[in-house]
Amino acid sequence: MEDRPKLLILYATQTGNALDAAERVAREAERRACLVKLLSMDEYDVSSLPYEGTVIFVVSTTGQGDTPDPMKVVFWRFLLQRHLSKDWLEGVCYGVFGLGDSGYQKYNFVAKKLDKRLSDLGAMAIVEKGLGDDQHPSGYEAALDPWMLSLWSMLNRINPKFFPHGLDFAIPDMKLVDQPKVQIAYHGDDKVDSQVPPNSDNLLDLKWIEIPMERARSMSRGKFTNVKNRPDCFLKMIKNQPLTRAGCGKDVRHFEFEFVSSAVEYQVGDVLEVLPGQNPSAVDAFIQRCNLDPDAFITVHHRDMDNHLLQSCTIAKVPIRLKDFVELTMDVASASPRRYFFEARTLYV
Repeated sequence: MEDRPKLLILYATQTGNALDAAERVAREAERRACLVKLLSMDEYDVSSLPYEGTVIFVVSTTGQGDTPDPMKVVFWRFLLQRHLSKDWLEGVCYGVFGLGDSGYQKYNFVAKKLDKRLSDLGAMAIVEKGLGDDQHPSGYEAALDPWMLSLWSMLNRINPKFFPHGLDFAIPDMKLVDQPKVQIAYHGDDKVDSQVPPNSDNLLDLKWIEIPMERARSMSRGKFTNVKNRPDCFLKMIKNQPLTRAGCGKDVRHFEFEFVSSAVEYQVGDVLEVLPGQNPSAVDAFIQRCNLDPDAFITVHHRDMDNHLLQSCTIAKVPIRLKDFVELTMDVASASPRRYFFEARTLYV
């Protein structure tokens, strides 16, 4: 029996929206019995692109036309190399979906430049690039839904083996929902690193703050290839002044910080990633509501842990206290549920 083609979906996200969109494309493809491989761009060897049959790209544009970190460090720089010929991607089919905000001048700039560069290198677009707009009442989903319908139609046209049972076939949603994104393993005291105290809440030594932070971020999707899981410095907020009047619909503030640890060097235009603390009472309430043991030690593994880049990240195998993981990687107080939350919830109501 001839091997079935696998649809490769590569995404680049800064805040998680592009990941959500890419996962939705993957779920909809899997519902139609299509084989799918979903990877962040920083988990993929970009030099392998010429050997792929069909690739779908889902990318976001951040700030003033900025490229997301998982794309700009290696992936985009590689594609910009001058020695790549105009037929380097000949025979490769692709589709691009971008997430942006039309309120900015460089609306969906990353998706547009990626689409042009792929075309310049000889790849063939099988569907017009989709441009999701955060300003739309339905968000990027308004453009994603019709774009996916066109994508399935074109994939079926170029190779019906993507959908062996036809486009009308659909696997029940429950079977796909039952596939967890992550696996959480609990560890006994004998598996816990003796250098990490059971409870570090009251420790003032910054070393004991850095260690759980590094381990928590190493288990978070999109951070596996980031060499700066450990923060460059610690800051203390000394000023928090609102710049907008109450009731105007926006909350713009002026912050001032002082260095608690060593100072960080920077240049104009650099991006500062801030990992704020969470309200301890909100974290405790979340853990209690979920009936979890805050002092249990866990490791978190993602479904695609067979990727070679993830296997090389040994720090993700070191257990971390559950409360530390929740506090450092989850937004338990202000995160808004995304569309998929409600889709999944309807299956259990």
